[in-house]
Amino acid sequence: MKDQKILNFLKEDKQERAFSRLYRYYPKVEKHILINSGSKEEALDIFQDALVLLYQKANDGYFDTHDNQERIDGFLIQSAKLLWSNELRKKKVRDGDEGGLSGLKNQDEVAQKIEQEKQFEIIEQALKRLGKKCQDILDMFYYRSYSMDKIAQKIGFKTVKSAKVQKYKCMESARKFALQLSNQNTIES
Repeated sequence: MKDQKILNFLKEDKQERAFSRLYRYYPKVEKHILINSGSKEEALDIFQDALVLLYQKANDGYFDTHDNQERIDGFLIQSAKLLWSNELRKKKVRDGDEGGLSGLKNQDEVAQKIEQEKQFEIIEQALKRLGKKCQDILDMFYYRSYSMDKIAQKIGFKTVKSAKVQKYKCMESARKFALQLSNQNTIES
């Protein structure tokens, strides 16, 4: 379903219809939270908090005025990840783990997670720089797990080989953008 339809559902008090469609992104959030010391219950809580945040932003006109560059699924997943990072920080403070070997281990883990989040942000920014066609191809291939046959049909390529060549070109462009962004971040740091 297109982002605009989901936004319309959210604005027209049809949240249940929007949320039922948005729950297809829950497995990605759950996987992230389980990998990062969380439970299934915590994953569900965080996902629901992210849905509430998305609902508020949609009704505040955030997606109308934010260049329409931000996709709903990206916003939802990134919000959940940030909410979980905040929850992990709060847990660390509550547990009072400020020093010792476990503190060093946690600091290393946090530093690693921060670096990982930076890399995800760079990839997300690189993907946003791609044209719509490339975004659609990569979305269908990596997120929706479409076959190259199906992608060729949906995008309108005459052959599967043309679709594969275009996917390769899109990936190369994304890599180039990611490298540029990574170099910019290194220079700015």
